[in-house]
Amino acid sequence: MAWVIPGDAMLPLALLALPPVSGPLPASEMEVASLRPGDRYVRLGGQSTFLLGRNPTGWEVGQFVPLLQWAHDSGERFVRIHVTVGWSMEAPPGEVDERWAEQWDQVLDTAAAQGLYVLPVFGVWGQWNDGARGEPWHYWDRNRFSAVRGGPAKAPNDLLRDTECRRLWLRWLQAVTARWSRRTYILGWEVFSELDLVTGASEAEAVDFMQHASQVIRATDPLARPITASLSGTNDWPALSASDALDFTEVHPYAADLSGEIISSVRARLKRYGKPVLIGECGLSAGPPAGSIASAPRAHVGLNHAIWAAAVSGAMNGRMLWWEDGYDQYERVDLRTPSRNASLPVARFVQGVDFAGLEPLDVQCSREITGAALGSDRLVLAWFRDTRCAAPDWPTRRVAIAEVRLPLPEDGAPARVEYHDTRTGEAVGTATAPHGAGRVVVSLPPFEDSIALKLSR
Repeated sequence: MAWVIPGDAMLPLALLALPPVSGPLPASEMEVASLRPGDRYVRLGGQSTFLLGRNPTGWEVGQFVPLLQWAHDSGERFVRIHVTVGWSMEAPPGEVDERWAEQWDQVLDTAAAQGLYVLPVFGVWGQWNDGARGEPWHYWDRNRFSAVRGGPAKAPNDLLRDTECRRLWLRWLQAVTARWSRRTYILGWEVFSELDLVTGASEAEAVDFMQHASQVIRATDPLARPITASLSGTNDWPALSASDALDFTEVHPYAADLSGEIISSVRARLKRYGKPVLIGECGLSAGPPAGSIASAPRAHVGLNHAIWAAAVSGAMNGRMLWWEDGYDQYERVDLRTPSRNASLPVARFVQGVDFAGLEPLDVQCSREITGAALGSDRLVLAWFRDTRCAAPDWPTRRVAIAEVRLPLPEDGAPARVEYHDTRTGEAVGTATAPHGAGRVVVSLPPFEDSIALKLSR
């Protein structure tokens, strides 16, 4: 939901035939990530992979360099980048501003040099919002499509309707997609971030807009990468989420209990639509970080809980913090540095794990703990935290005795449990767990804050 920019929104012209994409592939050739029908996770290296990532931003190419380096060093695999944030455009609507595009070419190629896939986001709500409902970040008066700036749109939601504004914007979308379509490190395409915050938007108009936008991308991208769009927070427009224009859905959870919000929102979305779920962005608070819970002395504990929760929620990815991943720069605070390596323990935990077939499990916990688990008949991944280690102070106490019951079909043998320290992601001990009545009963060793485990048959 949070959104900040210094740059203009500038975009598109009636759909005309573009010249065929030509030229060499970029020097950094990366495997094309695939998302097959029925898959919940992206396939890389022949296996279903849980991806960690972030939302970097900046208004100079150099500002991205440390953010992308930190992502690589933390075991992350992709970045979600709002390409209309940071640099304004001077070209008329419908045309690609070459200076703007060259700067993004550099950023995208820098990400690939760090082994990071990129999910470009082509439109962002703030540039299509006039503040009529009291939204704190609205930039319609800077949007070159606005009639105030001599553009074709009388209102922000003209983008979603069959108007000259939309035809121009789709023309721009086609041109930018064509420019980047031969880059094998493009993970997919996010047409628009938080469509419901476009002033005057309706669900029906959003569905129609996405149908047209997805047709443009599918006709332009020879590698057929997946397409998505998002709504604010955990809002849902069922007709949009169910639409075949979206290959996967998104949630943008913001809550003091971020780990709980991630688990509940992801699982509700999976159950309702059966599509993969991306955590597009998230945080302890959607509002400006200065003075909010996001700046609390022990906020890092809540963020760590959220990253672990994502790994066992059923989401295709994790981390994706908002303010902490670069947008704090616009608020003149530094949440980036304390969070720079927050993904590393989870990256170690999931390294080499094939997530194919892992489904959310119905876990029974003793009252001292809360958490979640994913599992199949061969493997279970789980994470649990002390229920007392919660916002706003996240106090750390010792949990001496706790138990969880995991549903698994019986095979006549006890299960092997490997416990992991959530501060490092490293294994710290093993045990066997008895099996009976269709459940494995796991007694957790004493821990502080939280604990993770892998259970294998």
